[in-house]
Amino acid sequence: MIAGVTPRTTVAVFAGSFAFRRTLPPYLSSRKGAAATRTPGTSNSTLNPTTRRPVLGRRSRQVTMAASSSSSGLLAVHVSVKVKEGMEDDFIAASLANATNSVQEPGVSRFDLIREVGDPKNFTLVEVYNKDDAPAAHKETAHYAAWRDAVADMMAEPRTNVKYETILPANEDGWAVPSALSSGQKEAGEAKDLIDVHVFVSVKPDCVEAFKAASIENATNSINEPGVTRFDFLQEKDDPTKFALVEVYNSDDAPAAHKETAHYNKWRETVADMMAEPRTNTKFVNVFPATEDGWAT
Repeated sequence: MIAGVTPRTTVAVFAGSFAFRRTLPPYLSSRKGAAATRTPGTSNSTLNPTTRRPVLGRRSRQVTMAASSSSSGLLAVHVSVKVKEGMEDDFIAASLANATNSVQEPGVSRFDLIREVGDPKNFTLVEVYNKDDAPAAHKETAHYAAWRDAVADMMAEPRTNVKYETILPANEDGWAVPSALSSGQKEAGEAKDLIDVHVFVSVKPDCVEAFKAASIENATNSINEPGVTRFDFLQEKDDPTKFALVEVYNSDDAPAAHKETAHYNKWRETVADMMAEPRTNTKFVNVFPATEDGWAT
């Protein structure tokens, strides 16, 4: 359980001076301890009957995370939304309806909804597309239109977005949600609060490739830590000197344990002089997917 966050079924969550409510999402199966939908270490070419895309098994983390500094990745769009006070639950409900439908689109690999710990009126949608025309196709769907209209008056200010190219995981399988979600089934298993840390780094122009190489090495090792569920590495499309590390931890002590590892300390020392300014971070808690299996690489 995340420090300061009680289990979802007990509803109340406190973050600093802010309090907000979290409930077990209605789309989540009530079964406890249900088996994961995808089988580790397997892959098959069976087509999902709804999306008509392959139902992929989760490959080993070493294969999934393998990358070179010149890899060409998927499009990840981080959409930031500030919601009016008192409208948070309505926004979550509308966004869950949109997200659970969006992950069924053939061009969508992920469609996460996360909530900022420091200010629970702030949300981020993490949309990962696997086809060039997928973002436009998404905006033509009925569920997107319903979400757009429903949340228009809930927003305290216009939403913004940042577009990234994914570096790690290096293949689509590493980004895909469990096949149950992409085929419209309920999440199986218990809801679990995960610590989702977005680290933002601006790099000196002549250090971009060296920074990428050091960060690939760090991420490839970090994903094997028992407390790490995801460790994504992204590069801004509009400014290639800016990067984001998306670190998802499954226990309260995992972030501190990560900083004790040899690979993290090697990365920290290696990139110290490459940064154009001190790195920053924002901490979130997951809303969708609600289970750890929905986040695992």
